[in-house]
Amino acid sequence: MIAASALLFTFNLAAPITPTALDELPRRGALGVGFAPLPPAETAKLGVQTQLAIKAGKVEPGLTGAKAGILTGDIIYAVNGKSLAPGALGVAVRDTKLGQPFTFSAIRDGKKLELSAPLSEKPRDPGTAKYEVIYTHIVSNGKKMRTIITKPRKAGKHPALFFIQGFSPISYDYTLETSTGDVSTIDGPILRDFARDGFVTMRVEKPGVGDSEGGPFAEMDFTTELDIYRQALKQLKAHESVDTENVFIFGHSMGGSFGPVVAAENKVKGMIVYGTAGRTWHEYLLDTIRYQNLLAGSKPADVDEEVRVTSRILALVFHENMTAEQVKKAHPTLAPMVDALFPGGYLNGKHLEFWRQLGQTNHAKYYASANTHVLAVRGVSDFVTYDADHRAIADAVNATNPGWGKFALLPDSDHLFHKFKTEKESQLNFQRGTFNNAFAKVMRDWIRSVMKSPK
Repeated sequence: MIAASALLFTFNLAAPITPTALDELPRRGALGVGFAPLPPAETAKLGVQTQLAIKAGKVEPGLTGAKAGILTGDIIYAVNGKSLAPGALGVAVRDTKLGQPFTFSAIRDGKKLELSAPLSEKPRDPGTAKYEVIYTHIVSNGKKMRTIITKPRKAGKHPALFFIQGFSPISYDYTLETSTGDVSTIDGPILRDFARDGFVTMRVEKPGVGDSEGGPFAEMDFTTELDIYRQALKQLKAHESVDTENVFIFGHSMGGSFGPVVAAENKVKGMIVYGTAGRTWHEYLLDTIRYQNLLAGSKPADVDEEVRVTSRILALVFHENMTAEQVKKAHPTLAPMVDALFPGGYLNGKHLEFWRQLGQTNHAKYYASANTHVLAVRGVSDFVTYDADHRAIADAVNATNPGWGKFALLPDSDHLFHKFKTEKESQLNFQRGTFNNAFAKVMRDWIRSVMKSPK
């Protein structure tokens, strides 16, 4: 199956919004506690009516959990009087205003406890002596989206790096200086290096994530999300500290699908993509199913049959616009595979319209019309993406501007920049590696060379 962390066009012609013109976007709260789900068997032994229970991990001092008295190892089975269900904890935090009581129903040493404290504001990235951090927002489709900008403290105009994150709805509202590149601070060390090196940087929170309005993530289509990055790029280029002649986009994973579209609309000096898709989405998905299953040890004959059946289902869903239920009704023999591919009618927790719109996007056309320099890089141990896609991206660029597209491989780096020698190592230890920040130097060296280019 497809790795969950892997990875049309309504134009908004409103004038760019500068940070100083924006109304304040309310800040969200933070519990400051790491949680891990309990196995269902352990949950059943608790003697409480709940679908889910979680165990408290590290407790950050000074935030809601610590003030409430949560201890590492406490079992939480309800919050604000409501039993936990998948996603309920995040909803509870978003629905509670700063300063209002947030209550944990907990079990400690077999005893039930009610622990409560006012919901604390999530700490902001404080910046450093070299750069300041600005919390602002853009408006997309009537919703406010959090943007976080780092700006060198040195006066003048500076080159800029616009970061477009991958598929998953994780928050990028963290302190760059303490980021380690683990699953909660992915890409942080790269952004930190650019902020230290005199670049203006920008990160964006997806709808329903962190302070951003909108969502839920599962229902947001590709076109809607695309406009967020369109408006964010406008904001970045309008910032008084940005050298508009030297703005670069960095798209990681799914960010590489949004990047060329916004670059084709709003000229940038260059674009870097890592671990992304460059061919049709149908081709990419079939390669993913074949390659990941073979890598995991499935028999070639079984994989071949799965690819054949999957190709048929994808054609019905994405090209004939059938729902998962319609496919099952029309083709009962396909039902087991349909349920495996589209649990609940979604793919990787996302509404099918997102994937349909993505599949209709001709990325080669956008890379050609963006008229910009492009570096397409794949990690050698990245089992989620393929050389063919990154070569296709460079080829699409070079077909219009010979020499402007470059394909490269990054040793000892998987899809999340974790240090693994092989794809198999990464697959067996996915999300548990040590961050390899070699890509930051690759990016900076390439950007410096492109900045010297007259075109």
